Amino acid sequence: MLASAFALGGCVASAEEADAAALGDEADIEEADIGSTQQAVSSGWTGYTSDEYAPIHCDSGSLMSAVQCKGDYCDDIRAYCKPTRGTLGHTYATDYFSNEGTNERICSSGYWVTGMTCRGAYCDDISLQCSYISAFSRRNCHWTGWMSNEGDGKLSFASGYYMAGAECSGDYCDKKRFYICQTT
Repeated sequence: MLASAFALGGCVASAEEADAAALGDEADIEEADIGSTQQAVSSGWTGYTSDEYAPIHCDSGSLMSAVQCKGDYCDDIRAYCKPTRGTLGHTYATDYFSNEGTNERICSSGYWVTGMTCRGAYCDDISLQCSYISAFSRRNCHWTGWMSNEGDGKLSFASGYYMAGAECSGDYCDKKRFYICQTT
């Protein structure tokens, strides 16, 4: 039900509460508007998200296989959505994270990153959309190297690897790296 609400650009409190209860950890659930029809992509690059742009997400069981950022402090972020053989299931949003405090989030077991949103100057605070994708689980997980707007600001994951988490460091979350896993 929540996946449908995300595709429509928001969720209602009753669906969010039901999904939080089903997930069993309301502390990690925060009202994050992850999803906008104009920023949803099944295959290819999403538009950019930032504190002034709509959130991004992959649709229809597609997963993030590359990330790129541009602008001061890696302000604008986009992702490459690659179709998989899985089917999109339950979806939740992580609480926001930044370089201050706990600077990473990893989706629950069986869940993959399918969207991102930002708030604060230069996309300082990030929330991940985590979705259950049927037909496979995670294996051979590891952290990538760091990415920033210096250079081309692009990080493509090895073939068969998809994002399951993210971490940032530096002023305004300038440097980012990603927790990636192979599908089984």
